[in-house]
Amino acid sequence: ASLLGSDAPVRPIIHNGIALRSADDPLARARIITDLDDLILNTDNLDLKDQWDRMMQCLGTSCPDEAYLDLVLVTVASYEDDLPESAILINLIAVGKYWGDEEHLLEFSKALTMTSDQIDELGSKNTRKQWQQIIDCNGTCPEKNDLLFTLIDTIIS
Repeated sequence: ASLLGSDAPVRPIIHNGIALRSADDPLARARIITDLDDLILNTDNLDLKDQWDRMMQCLGTSCPDEAYLDLVLVTVASYEDDLPESAILINLIAVGKYWGDEEHLLEFSKALTMTSDQIDELGSKNTRKQWQQIIDCNGTCPEKNDLLFTLIDTIIS
């Protein structure tokens, strides 16, 4: 690792985790799982390995979207200093997790407000448009998780 931070492959882990969520072809899935396993093992990060182990329990059948979100969250939280977009991603994941959860209304409201401000600061029309689709969906449309993962992938690209 350099003095400027770790050389962990943060973006490839997040990108592959999102790609795995929608990979239907058995060979493509196998390649992504193999690549992710190599990437995660090379990080020497126990939290990330633990999350990957939890995902391995469901990957044989199908993992819930929450597992993929947790993989992104653990990756971002573990390497916050290496990823300039970490704050926006953490808030965006909180929005995804807490939308419609009355017990976490305050956390949701704060995350929604901060994410919106951070997306405005990015100044990207595409990101802003994707964020607006999430807002318009209001946590109720069938494609709400697809929209969330697409936006995460856009932010890290």
